[in-house]
Amino acid sequence: MKQLLIITNKQDLHADNVIRHLYKTKNLELLRLNTEDLLTKYKFKFSIMDGNIEAYVQDGFGRKFDFNNNQCVWFRKPSLDFDLSGTNLKLEEAEFVKTELKMVIETLYSLPNTKWVNDPNMARKSSHKYQQLCLVQRLGAKYPVRIPNTAITNSSRIAKECFGGSGDLVAKAVYTGNIVLNGIKQGIETQKISNEQFCSNIDSIDISPTCLQNYIQKKFELRIVVIGNKVFAVKIDSQIDERTKVDWRKHTALCPHTVFILPKEIEAFCLEFIALQKLVYGSMDFIVTPAGEYVFLENNPYGQWLWLENMTGIPLTKAFADYFLSIC
Repeated sequence: MKQLLIITNKQDLHADNVIRHLYKTKNLELLRLNTEDLLTKYKFKFSIMDGNIEAYVQDGFGRKFDFNNNQCVWFRKPSLDFDLSGTNLKLEEAEFVKTELKMVIETLYSLPNTKWVNDPNMARKSSHKYQQLCLVQRLGAKYPVRIPNTAITNSSRIAKECFGGSGDLVAKAVYTGNIVLNGIKQGIETQKISNEQFCSNIDSIDISPTCLQNYIQKKFELRIVVIGNKVFAVKIDSQIDERTKVDWRKHTALCPHTVFILPKEIEAFCLEFIALQKLVYGSMDFIVTPAGEYVFLENNPYGQWLWLENMTGIPLTKAFADYFLSIC
């Protein structure tokens, strides 16, 4: 029987849902690797002995996933917060072991003869927003999709050259929208700033890389999910509440969500974009303007989607399960 390895963490509800769905089919053997437990609940072997190559991971029930059999792996949401309880390691020793475990995970990512969803190395490369925007700019000659004017810089002078005297802007994190304050992980929301605020605080750009874009007026927003050759879209009515007009992510429940039928050319754009990024899954954010323009913001190759299904009934769990059954 064909196998599917799911690389994730113990708290991943997305994996839970897909696993429950796949168990019903009885056509695919599943092995879940919760990476935080790699040391304590799994055994692995990567060996070349007398010309014989072995590469496998085995769980606590004795189930083995063999990487030499052209198997499928879902790179979902691994955690590198490794559980070392019971090892009695000193702090310095524990840090060394964690680094070694990270390299084991990286070894998994490098193995040949594996069908990835998504390939971890391609996902890491494709997650950088600037190269995404460059690709969309090139595809804009073929599809009715545009991007905001964008500058990523650590120079107040360059920022002023790009946006001084323009209208409202948004300031974003270059990579991660999370920060730990007083031991608590918090999200950094996209900030809308007037040109006056921009000019009065411009010196702060010199002490940290900053992503700036011109503010785009919104009619509504879209989360578009691509799974293989299928495209699903959900309309997010972010403009009906003041708290969600700029960034809806902290107040998702305040925004009505509805299944949305995309124009064919936008669907075709999404499929080509994902293919050119060498991905098979993507979670894309768009603005639709009052004039009906489609403005690409970003694609997340690790993006969350379960809340879309919970709020609208859009069958994303089934789509993932069907895709795995088709490729494994």
